[in-house]
Amino acid sequence: MTWSRISLIALLSLACCGAWADGSSPGPRITAQGFSIDAALRAEAGQFSSVRVRIEAPSRIAKLLVSDGDVETDLASTTDRSLFAMYGLERRPMNAFDVTLDMAPYINSQLTAAATYRIAITVIDRSGGVAQSALTITIIDTDNAAVETTVDNAVSQRLEESTMVLRREGLGRVEPAPGSLITWLTHEAVNVTVRLRAAETGSELRRADASIWGTTFTRDALARHLKDTPAAPYIDVAAARNGAAGTVVAVSGNDGGALIRFTASSTSVSALGTTVTLVAEVRY
Repeated sequence: MTWSRISLIALLSLACCGAWADGSSPGPRITAQGFSIDAALRAEAGQFSSVRVRIEAPSRIAKLLVSDGDVETDLASTTDRSLFAMYGLERRPMNAFDVTLDMAPYINSQLTAAATYRIAITVIDRSGGVAQSALTITIIDTDNAAVETTVDNAVSQRLEESTMVLRREGLGRVEPAPGSLITWLTHEAVNVTVRLRAAETGSELRRADASIWGTTFTRDALARHLKDTPAAPYIDVAAARNGAAGTVVAVSGNDGGALIRFTASSTSVSALGTTVTLVAEVRY
């Protein structure tokens, strides 16, 4: 199985920006891409290659605050265009549904002394929803860089992180895009229970404990969980009324594996039949 970032991004393009079937929208979210936002990032001054943070706000971004010590900047309303390059932006994200910040240019240019820094990120949407998180950045003393590099090389490669959206309109099987991980059939129509299966021949699906998501950030950790969790021919989840949210599954194949956490699910009725949408975070 090939875990392709391009195919996952292609699936993301299927996402619907409208409200969920029950009329409500989820609040804003902040997620790290390719690293754990709860763990300190360590490197020599100026040597951070990419520190990407994903901001999602289905009710649109009203404020995007980045705070470093006593300095706070609202990237959604700033008139200082020189700040855009510092955060990997092309324009202000005011009213955007989502945006990805690359904090590396700011870190490399502003955090130069050997110390540990905390950069707080707050997003407020048009509905008043708030999400907060923070990056911990440790600048390594040059004299200790050789030791730190040895330690870093001993740590398993971190999993990449992306978003996956699967949708099916009407009856029948979901037609997965190349490289997608799972597919389904509707197993029970009243509560719209869908039966998940691995999308590719030779891959195996596993139901994982929800707590695994918060502790699995490296390929070694994922491999251990896959080894300890028995494969299942299918997994049933209820898609109506956000019933799939919180479910964690894993997919394994010859080229590795992936961990999937469903964050939302919705159903609606159209001329084509029932439309089912599953939204998930993926680490692969």
